[in-house]
Amino acid sequence: MAAEGSALVSAFEIHGLFGTRYLHVDLAGKGEDRLKGRRLSLLYGNNGSGKTTALKLLWHALSPSEKEGHRTQIARTPFDRFTIYLCRGDVITFVKTAGPVGDFTASVTKKDKKVVEQYYKVLPDGAVTTVGHIPESTAQASDQRTLFEIENPALQLPARTSWSEFTSEFQIEIHKSFLRGFEQPDAFAKYLEDLGSGPYMLADDRRIYGDDIERKGNRRGRRLVESDDGGSGASVSGVAAELTIAMQRVSDMIQKMIINGNVSGSRGSNNVYLGILEKISQSLPKESDVETRKKLSSNLREIARKTTEYSKYGLVPALREDSFIEVLNRTPDARLDVAEDVLRPFVEAQEARLDALSPVARLLATLTREIGRFFESGGKRIRYKTHYGIKVLSEDGESLAPENLSSGERQILLLLLNTVLARQNTRLFLIDEPELSLNVKWQRQLMGALLALTEGTSVQFIVATHSIEVITGHRDSLARVAPERLED
Repeated sequence: MAAEGSALVSAFEIHGLFGTRYLHVDLAGKGEDRLKGRRLSLLYGNNGSGKTTALKLLWHALSPSEKEGHRTQIARTPFDRFTIYLCRGDVITFVKTAGPVGDFTASVTKKDKKVVEQYYKVLPDGAVTTVGHIPESTAQASDQRTLFEIENPALQLPARTSWSEFTSEFQIEIHKSFLRGFEQPDAFAKYLEDLGSGPYMLADDRRIYGDDIERKGNRRGRRLVESDDGGSGASVSGVAAELTIAMQRVSDMIQKMIINGNVSGSRGSNNVYLGILEKISQSLPKESDVETRKKLSSNLREIARKTTEYSKYGLVPALREDSFIEVLNRTPDARLDVAEDVLRPFVEAQEARLDALSPVARLLATLTREIGRFFESGGKRIRYKTHYGIKVLSEDGESLAPENLSSGERQILLLLLNTVLARQNTRLFLIDEPELSLNVKWQRQLMGALLALTEGTSVQFIVATHSIEVITGHRDSLARVAPERLED
């Protein structure tokens, strides 16, 4: 789980957006620590101001995968220069080299020093490849034939071959083969991997995208969520299958946290017993303080309270403190030192285990509470147990399969579950108009739920919205999107 720290992006600007616009958006906020940024920014502005385009550019620009078409989309989006300012001080810049669409360079500057520069060339079929230095004569080549005439042993074509003898498809392959002679490892993608950005995005088509998000039939696919209201043509069974995957992934993640917590707690209890043994070996018999009985009883009650809370999720069995306290109360004052020697290791071992499990207990409490707030109007609730994972229950306590939920319930549950996964998998979650699939009450609750589910982490949310309900609830998170027209 990521430790709490700075947000990822503090600002971005686009010069020449659609050829005529300049856009600068500050995400840090005037009242915030600008080096730390803020975890929630709400982009607001008129229709057509560029909010959706900006979100998609941020997603493609900060996604490290070389197989999902991110660089191709950057090449296709019309702009002259796109700059992203990171809270840690890095500046990422994309510059189109021959007009608003096509080839571009991606560079990273740290403390005014360029540390990464990668050139991307658009191939004849529209795909993008990384290339290093291309000779000036090649850069000036205007068509495939010119490239063909330039000496390139990698092509391995028969001698005295006429250009006209080749089909147009093969001419394109020759062009691509020539350019691949200048391919090099993607230095910018390596930078993004080290940065650990890998954003998630809920797009305006109501799908959640992410390089690491799994879906049925395609474990490396990007698309996870599809609307079943007819807009995207997805079937109910398909959406339900995707929700099943998300529920399983969150259950697996929580199970790993529990295992790690138990291992850590066991180490802590071992140290407790070792410390007690060391203390006994070096100490003389002592008379217990009169407060010993009260203190041990208080410790037992606090452990019982925590174990009762944790047992709701199957993390630990509940401790029944009454029997312990009854025996402790019958123990004569003169023998309290013996009782303390017996109980103190038990108390401290239990405390060590509970402390190690407290992060997962807090996450489960938050998850069940926040999802419950959305589901309560329909009489449903969510439950987690270690032996079966996450379940949605009806008002009668019956387990509900994903296909038995409404489309809105599936949508919000998928979003919240992926927000939990974002705690470990990304630092940036981009959301385009969440109000499109939510009622007014859910719109009011959504931002608070997202922040609560990622509390204590560095996950940053950038949300484009027109919803008055969303905006009025988070006025200190507003970031205005108002493009200016460039002078001719």
